Amino acid sequence: MGIHSGVRIPASTSNLGPGFDCLGCALEVYLEVRVEAGEDRHRVVASGVDCERMPQGDENLILRVLNRVAERRGQSVGPQRLLVRNEVPLARGLGSSATAILAGVSCYELVTGDHLSVEEIIDYGWEFEPHADNLSASLLGGLTVAVTSSGSSNPGFLRLAIPEGLTPVLVIPDFEVETRMAREVLPDSYSRSDLVFNIQRAAQLVGALTTGRWEYLAEGMKDRVHQPYRTGLVPGLEQVLALKADGLYGIALSGAGPTVLALTDPARSGDVGQRVADLFGKHGVSVKVQVSRIDIMGRTFLD
Repeated sequence: MGIHSGVRIPASTSNLGPGFDCLGCALEVYLEVRVEAGEDRHRVVASGVDCERMPQGDENLILRVLNRVAERRGQSVGPQRLLVRNEVPLARGLGSSATAILAGVSCYELVTGDHLSVEEIIDYGWEFEPHADNLSASLLGGLTVAVTSSGSSNPGFLRLAIPEGLTPVLVIPDFEVETRMAREVLPDSYSRSDLVFNIQRAAQLVGALTTGRWEYLAEGMKDRVHQPYRTGLVPGLEQVLALKADGLYGIALSGAGPTVLALTDPARSGDVGQRVADLFGKHGVSVKVQVSRIDIMGRTFLD
């Protein structure tokens, strides 16, 4: 069997505190998929993080997306064998669904040679995950702003550059939080003061990230829209979000959680990660601390 090629998709963190359902940032944690012509049926061969939980047949999300994009574009793809190497933990707030969706779209492109525009890719991904913050970050890299267009189901998005000098630290608890459950705990309405609070912090956060003014991140990553309501899902989260430590610029729940994102001074990233881990430990939560970097490439095709 001849390998067509492959694709690498970065994980992402979303919300970053006040940017609920609109801010995303790509991380150097990857899902890699290589495609081979199959024999008589689709099959997934997976290795890496949570590989034992990945379906091997047509129910696999990557294959579902591949087949759906082919259907929508009137193409036939034939049986494919996908070799998957995963670094992105599932259901931990690091955009694992978005990486799989983008991998499915990308595998369609690899198999058919039908190259899609960024807008088409987001549109096909939107069918499977109607939250474009993770999708846009993993596709484009860097910091992204994704907004549902007025009067349309299709999102608009911007990619913004973050200067060097910032190290993301991921503190990943050893349990999962389903996005559905994390959304169910949110209220149906908010006070004007809470909304103004979040608008101000989100604006401050984007300004700080794009200009390198890290001293504004601590305040800019505060939130009143989703994090206060999710503290019951993640033991110790309230104390973690209140942490002050040397080298810690700002801290937030990553996506729906339970992973926590700390933006740090590169020289102190390990110390900050340990401080967060110790706080979780006091609440009986075991964690993995992973020092990462911001991915600036986004989706990358592999030879």
